Amino acid sequence: MRRYFEILQRNEEFFKRAEDIAREIKRRAIRILGSCEIYIVGSYARREHTLSSDLDILIVSGAIPERYSFEWYVSMVRNLTDDPRVNIHLLNPKKLRELEALYRPMKKV
Repeated sequence: MRRYFEILQRNEEFFKRAEDIAREIKRRAIRILGSCEIYIVGSYARREHTLSSDLDILIVSGAIPERYSFEWYVSMVRNLTDDPRVNIHLLNPKKLRELEALYRPMKKV
């Protein structure tokens, strides 16, 4: 039980730094993809996150292919973050137009 509370305490600190984490991912994404837009989405953007939630980051760029391999996705994520609590979503602008309703609200970084 003690271990569980230690994890929750670390996650509380993680969510206090959520926007800083997103800004760091944005810096890395720009270096890799060039022009891109970064949003925080999911439970954090809806203000419904709990200490066991993940942090969903949406990256939108014309450099992201409409269809990509799992290997490409894993490589991108590894270059953006090493924190398993961060869930990276990668879309090109066309795909975002199709799926935007699923990602609302979107908090721009």
